[in-house]
Amino acid sequence: MDNTITTIQQYRELRRQTDKLAAELEKLHADRMVCRKGCCQCCTNLTVFPVEFFSIVEEMKQAGITKPAFDAAKACGYLDDKGECIIYPYRPIICRTQGLPLAFYDEPQQGYSVTFCPKNFADADPAKLDFGPNNTLNLDELNDELFKIHLQFLQERPQLHFTASTRIELSQLGEYL
Repeated sequence: MDNTITTIQQYRELRRQTDKLAAELEKLHADRMVCRKGCCQCCTNLTVFPVEFFSIVEEMKQAGITKPAFDAAKACGYLDDKGECIIYPYRPIICRTQGLPLAFYDEPQQGYSVTFCPKNFADADPAKLDFGPNNTLNLDELNDELFKIHLQFLQERPQLHFTASTRIELSQLGEYL
C-alpha cells in the first residue's frame, strides 16, 4: 500500500488546520465579531490555485454535486438569495479566513499590520486593540504554505501545463463537474 500523502491531502490538512485556528479565533473574539451565517460582505468572485480548485471539484463530485448554481451578477456567484454560500463545505481557504483578524507584513509600514472585516471590532477603540501572534491568523505563513503545496501539485502534474502564477476562476467549477 502506498502511504504517500498527495498534495490534495496536504491542501485539505492545511484547510483543516485553518478551520481549527479560525474556530479558536472566532471563540476568542466572539464578543467583537459580528460575522455570522448569511453575512456576505467579504464574499467576492475569486480565483484559486489549481490544487484548491481540483480539491473542491473532487470533493463536490464525491458528494454527488454535478453543477452548482452560479450567478455572475452577484458579488460571489455561489451565494444564494439569503446570502449563504452554496459551496460552503468545499470553499477555498481564503473564504475560511474572512472577517478574522489577519496579520500580514506591510511593506510600507516595514512591519506587521492587522486587517479584519470592518463590521468586526467596530465598537472597539482602535488604540486599545492589542493584536499579536496569539490572537490573529498570520496570513503570510498561511499563504506561504499554500503556495508550497500549489508548486508541488504543479510538479506532480506537468501535463496540466499550469505555471506558478496560474489561478483558476472558481466560477468554472461547473465545467469540471
